[in-house]
Amino acid sequence: NHANSQEVFNFDITEVEILDEGNTFKGLKRGIASTEDGITIEADNFLYEKIKNILYANGNVIIEDTLNKTKIFTEDITYLKNEEIIFTSSRSKAIDETTSIDGDLFEYNRKLNILKAKGNVEINNEIEDYKLFTEEIIHEVLKQKFITVGYTKAIIQSKYNFESSNVLFLKDQMKLSSSEKSIIEDNDSNLYKLDEFEYFINNETLKGKKILVITNHLKPKSDKIFFTDGIFNFSNNEF
Repeated sequence: NHANSQEVFNFDITEVEILDEGNTFKGLKRGIASTEDGITIEADNFLYEKIKNILYANGNVIIEDTLNKTKIFTEDITYLKNEEIIFTSSRSKAIDETTSIDGDLFEYNRKLNILKAKGNVEINNEIEDYKLFTEEIIHEVLKQKFITVGYTKAIIQSKYNFESSNVLFLKDQMKLSSSEKSIIEDNDSNLYKLDEFEYFINNETLKGKKILVITNHLKPKSDKIFFTDGIFNFSNNEF
């Protein structure tokens, strides 16, 4: 049997229970809840509180937002439909066309098109070869803008390692930046300590201020050079 509700959510569910004089809807044994504004939620179980306009779902949950071209995979969600906010309370993954975001908790605000992830957050793009690790991010979905909160590590093109804090990553510009003290190690064992930096991924160019460069820092003999500011091209070793 399939049940369909033509109110805020449309349900296509294997088994249903209607409680509280029709104000509580339970969907069991896997199904789909969808809205007319582009959200589809697939899960094992649903609980919809009509008066509060809150949908709970658990068990292999898959959320697809067709407007923002985003999918979220998790185990349980709370969807506050009036506020257009979706919360997850277990490890979750969000995927767009090329990039994935993993975190312990998500808060997805559809009105603002902002996804917040907290706890062991990892941003990964295998095609363009970069990874970011932090404890919290704010992702402005439509702008493809990522803001990390606190300590952040990044691995760029499998050969440049960044350690910084409060990093801004603009995906459309492929630009990584921070106004906090940072450490960058390149593939020739050169270490860069900077007060602030901008790094352009596509042309492998680093701009920074108050830069201490330590060449061959893993070897007994190394040079230390200080620059008030500078531009470094990692691809051809020019500065």
